[in-house]
Amino acid sequence: MIWLIAKKDFLLNLLSVRFIIGFVLCLIVIPFTVTISVDDYISQVKVYETENKRAEKEMKDASVWSYIRPTIVLKPQPLSIFSNGISNNMGNKVKVSFYNYPLFPEGHANTRDNPLLNAFFSIDFVKVIAILISLLALVFSYDAITRERENGTLKLNLTGQVSRISFLFGKLTGLLLTLLPILLFCYILACLIILINPAISFSASEWGNIVLLFALSVVYMIVFILIGMLISSLVKHSASSIILSLLCWIWFLFLIPNISTYLSGSIRKTPLYDNVEMTIHEYEKEYLEGLRNLYFQVENDISQNDKIMLSHDNYFSEMDGEKYFETSNIATAIYNLEIESGNEQAVFDLADKKWALQQDYLNKLTDQQQLQQQIAWLSPSEIFRQISESLCHTNASAYRSYMESIRMYRETFIRFYRSNNLFKSITSYTPKKLDKFAMNEEVIGTPHEQYLLSKKAEYEKYTKDLNKDEIPLYTATSQNSGVTDASGRITGLFSILTLLLVGIIWAFMKYDVR
Repeated sequence: MIWLIAKKDFLLNLLSVRFIIGFVLCLIVIPFTVTISVDDYISQVKVYETENKRAEKEMKDASVWSYIRPTIVLKPQPLSIFSNGISNNMGNKVKVSFYNYPLFPEGHANTRDNPLLNAFFSIDFVKVIAILISLLALVFSYDAITRERENGTLKLNLTGQVSRISFLFGKLTGLLLTLLPILLFCYILACLIILINPAISFSASEWGNIVLLFALSVVYMIVFILIGMLISSLVKHSASSIILSLLCWIWFLFLIPNISTYLSGSIRKTPLYDNVEMTIHEYEKEYLEGLRNLYFQVENDISQNDKIMLSHDNYFSEMDGEKYFETSNIATAIYNLEIESGNEQAVFDLADKKWALQQDYLNKLTDQQQLQQQIAWLSPSEIFRQISESLCHTNASAYRSYMESIRMYRETFIRFYRSNNLFKSITSYTPKKLDKFAMNEEVIGTPHEQYLLSKKAEYEKYTKDLNKDEIPLYTATSQNSGVTDASGRITGLFSILTLLLVGIIWAFMKYDVR
């Protein structure tokens, strides 16, 4: 009996104007959306390749150790074509620094060449599916019960041999059979557009995530079918049902996301980063003051109260310790080595102090973002969006893991730098070896000559040839399938489905068919 009711509803819906409009709408919107997403992804890949070549060139052109600062470029996620998550909000590269812990990616964040054209809100395949399928599910299900009552067929069916449970599940099955081809068509069309593009290729695990995403889209569609049927089971007239269904659709898809963002910002306020930067600036002033004192001390030791002239011609220095100098006398070479070796610990202490502030700021941002997601669980469409971002590796959690892996690599790179005493190596600052520097004429034959020679002998043992093959490389941490990250939300979506099903059964068992 369930099958007969489902078959009848399926055939009626198949020939209805609603089905034709829904099918045509998907036929127009899906190719347009996927094509834009594909173009954006290809643009991101081109930017990635360009930035990667630039990073490789910088590494290749570095002639001293202090100019070795690896730049890590984030490779675009192919599944961002389906759900771009926060990808468009983030940069695409991180430069390893001694003076700073990486907080967020920098560089290219917008896939549009002209930012003035970016006036429309971010849209992707999953957002379109969430909007269209939920709307179609409500449009087809809002009168599943009320129409039968208004036509008099509900009373006729229930006075026969059809039980209320059989009738209810027959209607549910018929609606599912009606909408499933539309949903399947959307995914097949999206996959075909991707497959015919030679610039895009998915791994087996990524195809697996797409299949899982389709299965969860079916669950999401059933949830909205059940919402429409529940409303239809609680009211007497189709006009009331369609109004309530549309109000629910607007509430779940448009109001709750904005309300959750507002509430999370009001409940858990985050400090302005300007305040963090002000404190960081004070730390840097203290550091520079200490560095200035070190300059004076070392200069007095080396120059013997200005009796020796130090040469600073062809001297280049950056805030992060990238330094290069060309000089001919040993006193200037020793002077620079004394400064850098004496300043080594202060550099890392400064970075740790700044990171304590930045980490606290980042934790507060994370708490706010997680609260926003928890409040958004009031909407099945938001749960579905969060699931899709997890499966496509474009959510905030994926970016936090990415940045944490870079911070761990930074520690590995620093250990390499310190274990090889590169702060004390002359090849960190000039290609010349210490034995190529001439003794200053004004100290030859004086006691200070022995001081410089002893310093030269001390630093010569730290001389290390520039061999870039020894530099530890960043290896991206292997990503999980995203199912683990999404498991709680998947459970939440199934829980909503179960509650709705129980609610419909309860409401329909009490429904007045007269």
